[in-house]
Amino acid sequence: MKRIQALAILTFKEGIRDRALYGITIMAVMMLLATILLTNLFGHELGKVMVDLCLSTIAFAGLLLTFFVNINLMAKDIDKRTVYSVLSKPFSRTEYIMGKYFGLILLVFVSLFLLVVFSTGIIFIIKSADASLYFKDFSWICYFQAFAFQLMMFVLLNAVIIFFSSITSSSFLTLIFSLSVYVTGQSIEEVVSFFKKEALVYNITSPVNQFVVEYLQYVFPNLSAFDIKMFASHGKLISISHTLSLFGYSIVYSALLLFFASLIFNKRELK
Repeated sequence: MKRIQALAILTFKEGIRDRALYGITIMAVMMLLATILLTNLFGHELGKVMVDLCLSTIAFAGLLLTFFVNINLMAKDIDKRTVYSVLSKPFSRTEYIMGKYFGLILLVFVSLFLLVVFSTGIIFIIKSADASLYFKDFSWICYFQAFAFQLMMFVLLNAVIIFFSSITSSSFLTLIFSLSVYVTGQSIEEVVSFFKKEALVYNITSPVNQFVVEYLQYVFPNLSAFDIKMFASHGKLISISHTLSLFGYSIVYSALLLFFASLIFNKRELK
């Protein structure tokens, strides 16, 4: 466990030295500051728009960080052959996979936590000014719950990156595969609902399409379930049972991906 912790801290330190991280952070801060300029444009919808914009900005920054910083942190070890220096020490390949994963998660969590603190300050300032009337449906608990759901999505998404990084040394292929999983995960629920509605109303869905869709919804993660910005903007709290079930879903799915990533990486010949 200490070796995993040491590698996670090393990965985190390597990540915070990446210039792309600072570029993403500055861009996200500027986007959050831009929301202040929008305070006079939405009237009674101001509170809902502020919550949606802040959460969307944080999620967007997390996606950029995951796809363009974390993927490179994994690929760089093999490209620069630093993985050999790590594995030459008393590290198993499984410990390497786990250490890198927790390092990536720590980098995402710290970066997004700083952004949510900054966005909290912006919302608090605007809410405390003359716009408190427009925040009647606003709830801090709902806002932070939506942020927690985003974090759990990134727990799963970074496990996807680790999985594909264990298969290929190409950061480009890892990016393509991970993006494909993300896009599919965001739309799979709507696709399944569409095919079920089509089969029920029009009775024209082919058995093959129905089988493929039913199969894919269990293979690909349902990432859209972690997007609760709409509920947060209306001040609606998600039940504890539903929250725990989604958190459990994220952890179990991530654990399975890490398990298979470890199996593949242990059998892989590094060149």
